[in-house]
Amino acid sequence: MGAALRVLSAILIFCSVPLVAQAKDVRLCYDEWTPYAYDDQGVARGLAVDMATRFLEDAGHSVTFVQMPLARCHFSIRYGAVDGLLLDDLSMADQTGLVTSAESLVSRVTVAIVRSSFTVATYDGPESLDNTNWLKVIGQPYPEEILANDTMHPVEVAEYAKGYEMLKRHYVDVLFTDLACLRFSGGDQKSLMEFKVLRPAVETAKRYMSLRPELASVINDFDREMAHGLVNGVVDDIYRRHLGFSRVGFARYVGLSDVPIANPGGLIAQ
Repeated sequence: MGAALRVLSAILIFCSVPLVAQAKDVRLCYDEWTPYAYDDQGVARGLAVDMATRFLEDAGHSVTFVQMPLARCHFSIRYGAVDGLLLDDLSMADQTGLVTSAESLVSRVTVAIVRSSFTVATYDGPESLDNTNWLKVIGQPYPEEILANDTMHPVEVAEYAKGYEMLKRHYVDVLFTDLACLRFSGGDQKSLMEFKVLRPAVETAKRYMSLRPELASVINDFDREMAHGLVNGVVDDIYRRHLGFSRVGFARYVGLSDVPIANPGGLIAQ
């Protein structure tokens, strides 16, 4: 019996060594995007941060986060300073040769915000907003169909901070923003009562975690644990904690269904 126990112990020790050796400290770069990823007094927080941390750690890896503008993130990946992007889109990942997670962590939901007196009630393509001025913040992403619409006239500014004031004063007719950022970190909802969001969303673009190709095994580990999280409710719990909705519920809320889950402050045009 003693000999059998010694053999079993040796086997267990032998099997455990590769697992420890394969554990990685994954360095993820992210651009500020509340409520998905943001810096809170030097600590990375947000829905995507929690998802990456939970499922990488469940897979036996540790993770650290670095906040930088997106262009610097890509530069840092190229020169090995970081291992990947917390939130990437598939086309950019393909161009840079990164490997991506099987499931998206979040979706960027671009919506059109107009004054409450604006006659258009729904977004039915770019023609819905013909002959309007729209606020274009330099360096921010916008849907291609908006950028290519010659009948809309961009008013370029350096930052977004004065956007609602410009809308209120009729300097612009439309501004585009991410719905989660608007809804969950837009500040005082009463200040938004003069405006409405056109439904459905102008664009919904998924964002994935991406890593350098040599870390493909880490992505596989993450995918396995996230698949479990989708089944056992962990993903929904993280979504509810940050957004107040399950993952599917938030998709319905942003306009992928005809039935809104909620309408805080009367903000969504019915």
